[in-house]
Amino acid sequence: MAGAFREKFALPLTQGLGIIEAGLPLLNTDAAEAAPGSAGRPQAGFDVRIDRPDANGIGEILLRGPGMFDAYLSPWRTRAEVLTPEGWLHTGDLGTADAQGRVTLAGRLKSVINVAGLKCFPEEIEAVINDHPGVRESRVFARAHPDTGSVPAAEIVPSDPACPPKPAALIAHCRRSLAAYKIPLRFTAVAELPRTASGKLRRHGGNE
Repeated sequence: MAGAFREKFALPLTQGLGIIEAGLPLLNTDAAEAAPGSAGRPQAGFDVRIDRPDANGIGEILLRGPGMFDAYLSPWRTRAEVLTPEGWLHTGDLGTADAQGRVTLAGRLKSVINVAGLKCFPEEIEAVINDHPGVRESRVFARAHPDTGSVPAAEIVPSDPACPPKPAALIAHCRRSLAAYKIPLRFTAVAELPRTASGKLRRHGGNE
């Protein structure tokens, strides 16, 4: 996506991470071209930590800094109740940090799909599916499986509702970019995907 933006507008796409609890703690101000997929480094005053990273360096993004929220309204929880004793906020976002401290998002903690102990992220799979010319957008989620615990499944909104792409064609498309365990075993064509009040894709079992 960043490459397509650069090609169309001749400008690098500058990404960041904004969350309601802390404002805009990350912004890619110095490497929009060198690392276009990164959300950047912490803004002045903020600290970032990758909590319990796995073998690929992916862990939950923790934030600490000024301007944190006072409380959650419903249910009511004060900042002191939510933050760790050291002042860290568990964002629920997963990501990695490189040697320069630049953070790259990998997905949401609660949407991770565990396939026989192997993690996969809906966002990564959706990006591949959405690159198929017959797909306008998609939503990937975990589906129970007797052998692996869960497997990816996908809902797709076809570019042409009268002629949706065949599952076999979508699987072949995914095989070119994804490991076998990340490929959805079922594709379902739908008219539209559910969204939250803010326009975000509504995930199965959550509001994100």
